[in-house]
Amino acid sequence: MDKQYFLELLHKYLNNEATDEEQQFLVKYYELFSAEPDIISLLSDEQKKEIKEEINASIWESIDKHIGVDKKIIRLKTWGRKIAAAAAIIGVCGIGYLFLYNKPVVKSPQSYSAHRPKPNLFLVLPDGSRVILSYGSKLSYASSFDGLAKREVYLTGEAFFDIKHNNLKPFVVHTGKIKTTVLGTAFDVKAVPGDKAITVTVTRGKVKVSNNNKLLGIIVPNQQITFDRQKSISMQTNINAKNYTIWTAKDDLYFEDVTFGEAAKVLEDRFKVKILFADQLVRSKHFTSTFNKSANLDQALKSICEFNDAIYSYDKAKTTITISTKSQAN
Repeated sequence: MDKQYFLELLHKYLNNEATDEEQQFLVKYYELFSAEPDIISLLSDEQKKEIKEEINASIWESIDKHIGVDKKIIRLKTWGRKIAAAAAIIGVCGIGYLFLYNKPVVKSPQSYSAHRPKPNLFLVLPDGSRVILSYGSKLSYASSFDGLAKREVYLTGEAFFDIKHNNLKPFVVHTGKIKTTVLGTAFDVKAVPGDKAITVTVTRGKVKVSNNNKLLGIIVPNQQITFDRQKSISMQTNINAKNYTIWTAKDDLYFEDVTFGEAAKVLEDRFKVKILFADQLVRSKHFTSTFNKSANLDQALKSICEFNDAIYSYDKAKTTITISTKSQAN
């Protein structure tokens, strides 16, 4: 588990805002971080005791419930082995990684970062939402939103979000005390460490911005809320959203293990075209590559098609591109 993400969940727990699954995360990973000074300082002796009692209770509950049940050993990814080893050394919580029982397993969160000299990072969240993460920025989120009441992510830096619509599960971006809540929309959030302000800019749909539980405003396309971190005041203005999202197109873009269909959405936005797929197998192919900022549409398509053993045809009159496999053309 990413330490910063753990700290954010711990703050929610102390404010009685943590969901049941988030509390399970805290119970599962507390022992791994409990020796850290910045974590110890947050908790009173009573709160430390309460969390440890929850840990012991959860372990004994698992033992009591599953005595005599065949246990299936699961494969661990590299990071999973490291956490399991650390937990085994501490002597608590390792059981959660070593055995898989016939019940849902709480998945650990993932954390993505884009740093210099790498370009901006394009990634797809577990729900299918698309994000362009500015270099030097960091986005933390759970590996699955299944079973959660909200789709919550934690941002440090700047990112452009294109959120998949879900009426039943709001999407929440946390940037310190500021929360940006949406159902399905496209917007930019900038919360760079050291900057005096946090800005939220909407390009499509509607978002709600709040400071803890205080509503700062609800904004629609070409509107922006700016929150002054030092003075704790906000201002809502009408702007041209394109001026605040131009960064997504002016730098190189790194595609990390994305499908051709997901990358096509980026090309559609950048070049104002419609991309169709004659073969869904091509659409679902994964690849990793860097998209050069100076590349034109033809160059970008040729590069991605070469990766995916595909070809394309371009109807300029209709601004429509059709992607198909090379075998279909023969």
